[in-house]
Amino acid sequence: MFALVPGFLTGLSLIIAIGAQNAFVIRQGLLRQHVFLLVAICAISDAVLIFLGTALGLGQAIA
Repeated sequence: MFALVPGFLTGLSLIIAIGAQNAFVIRQGLLRQHVFLLVAICAISDAVLIFLGTALGLGQAIA
């Protein structure tokens, strides 16, 4: 439970920051082109990368 809040805030920081991926998602959403597919791909890829970096310790292996 102690790590829940920092983990939540770290995940939220990935969503709030307007980077290339988020700008592309916003643009496609405004154009209404492939919105569901694009959001699903981005969410799954973010979840996989977070999992690899935390659960499997890939972050320490790279550092």
